[in-house]
Amino acid sequence: MKTDILQHVPSNPDITKHYLFYLHGLIVELAGIRPRSEEHGYYEYEGILEALAEEGFIVISESREKDTEIKAYAEKIASQVKTLLANSVPPGNITVVGASKGGIISAYVSNMLRAKEINFVFLAGLFEKCLTDETLKLSGNVLSIHDRADTQSITPALYFQRSDELGKTKEIVLDLGLGHGLIYRPYREWLDPLVEWVTK
Repeated sequence: MKTDILQHVPSNPDITKHYLFYLHGLIVELAGIRPRSEEHGYYEYEGILEALAEEGFIVISESREKDTEIKAYAEKIASQVKTLLANSVPPGNITVVGASKGGIISAYVSNMLRAKEINFVFLAGLFEKCLTDETLKLSGNVLSIHDRADTQSITPALYFQRSDELGKTKEIVLDLGLGHGLIYRPYREWLDPLVEWVTK
């Protein structure tokens, strides 16, 4: 399935396929593609990409450089999404998945695109602290998934309340006791709802 994992959008995309951008958590920026956290163990970045590809997505993802600037990277992803749209890929066939810091970036991608039919999935990524940017509003179909034991304040409802260009929205709070470690592996508990959200 490696052919279905790309670092950038293809120059001639198949408009019948579903394209999924995966934006990883901060630890991959800091410590490489298989970093280890004392609290949560290994972040299986490549395993996550493979699991997503096995679900039939064309996965687009790259390991970001250390200290990647959030808004600048969001502009890069938004530009790639616009490339797919310009090549006649239906907006409903495009999904942006952001985990933790990747979720913050994805929120800005959503804000920049202002497209109700594009899908966004936030894995422990809609942080209350980011609401201090009053211009940050979401668009698209938005699914948020986090673990109840996460010690960071994750507040999807506050994002939904302030955003007036949303399609469908849903919040899932899991009780796995994993905390922020939920994003470290392709757990079926987040993978299955993600696939259902995007494809139904």
